[in-house]
Amino acid sequence: MVSSYDDHDDPGGDEVHTPISRNKGKRKKTEGFSSSRSEKKRTSKVWEHFTRMKEDNDRAVCNYCGKNMACATKSGTTSLKKHYTLACKAYQAWLSVNKDNNQGALDVEDGNVRVCKVSEFVFREATNEMMVVGELALSWVESVAWKNFCNKTKLYVPHSRRTATRDIVETFVKKKETMKKIINENNQRLSLTTDIWNAPHIGASYMVITAHFIDSSWHLRKLIIGFKNVLLDCLEEWDIKRVYGITVDNATANTSALRRFTEVFIEKNGADALVLDGKFLHFRCATHILNLIVKEGLLEIESSVNAIRNAIYFVRSSTQRQVSFERHVESGRVQRGSLPLDVKTRWNATYLMLEQALKFKLAFEKMEAEDKPYNDYFNEIVDGKKRVGPPSKEDWEAVDRLVQFLIIFYQATLVLSASNH
Repeated sequence: MVSSYDDHDDPGGDEVHTPISRNKGKRKKTEGFSSSRSEKKRTSKVWEHFTRMKEDNDRAVCNYCGKNMACATKSGTTSLKKHYTLACKAYQAWLSVNKDNNQGALDVEDGNVRVCKVSEFVFREATNEMMVVGELALSWVESVAWKNFCNKTKLYVPHSRRTATRDIVETFVKKKETMKKIINENNQRLSLTTDIWNAPHIGASYMVITAHFIDSSWHLRKLIIGFKNVLLDCLEEWDIKRVYGITVDNATANTSALRRFTEVFIEKNGADALVLDGKFLHFRCATHILNLIVKEGLLEIESSVNAIRNAIYFVRSSTQRQVSFERHVESGRVQRGSLPLDVKTRWNATYLMLEQALKFKLAFEKMEAEDKPYNDYFNEIVDGKKRVGPPSKEDWEAVDRLVQFLIIFYQATLVLSASNH
């Protein structure tokens, strides 16, 4: 959005300020008659809209559209003036924006320049979308920061949180109706996936239900159709009567739940609701299977992993310890995030932690040989037992072999988790 080229000038009124040329005032003056003559010529108002070329003093470039034109000293500036007052569409568009106080922007489409007015409706809609996409609180629209931004950029006065709430709910209802039409357009079967989603601000857990299908244009689509605890209620709400398969994790409870779902869904929607009476309805999540395999493998060298985890925890626990660790790093300063600490329940985080730790193997070995606080840390008693570590040569070798094994599962998980699968 462009409201003015000069933030220090009031865009209202009749006076119009032109954009300042980047090269204005930078051309070196020559001595003698040519210098005074050049300065005399440049007093014309035309030079507020054009800039002479450094390499060729007889040519100038329009500050608006960039057109290169001849401007020989003996020929005057009439042709330049005619260009920006009559022929230059970019100047006319810029002039329109700067002459009134309404919101506007320059839009270049197919080589043509036109003025686009941003309506208050578009401003309000964009504000609501920003709050939803950015997961901002509804009170943000009434914050001092947003009001100051709107005032600085000469936007409209922000609407209230009540209005934002009403607008967002109305948008949700309209989008939902559109999505229902897309889903039911060809009466095709849908595949469903479920997962647990935790709300970041309130900590509540929901079952996210996502529908996957191929539309009439043969494009793979996916839509989140609900945050429900009961799958049947969600399908009924969306009027979904034909399902191909449901992908969930390998928990025993899911097997029993889907068996019950099959019976009720066929009873409600008939024999055509599921393929082969639902014998192949339940799909086990491939990424969850990989997760179980890797976790089982990690148990084989759990003590080695814990030794390295404790060593990283020691370095990250204070600034002083991190500085001490940096003195033992030959490659230079340890950047933020260079030594991540994993989440024990997520093996992919453990893999990334171990992969990074291997890069600083020599530094940890030097810490063990030279740093007394580091060794004292591992002599402490935790829960009646000596803390595991420091990592030995055997620990590093075992983890090195494990990382080469885990990278295959890590890349496979990324592929299976991709949005286009």
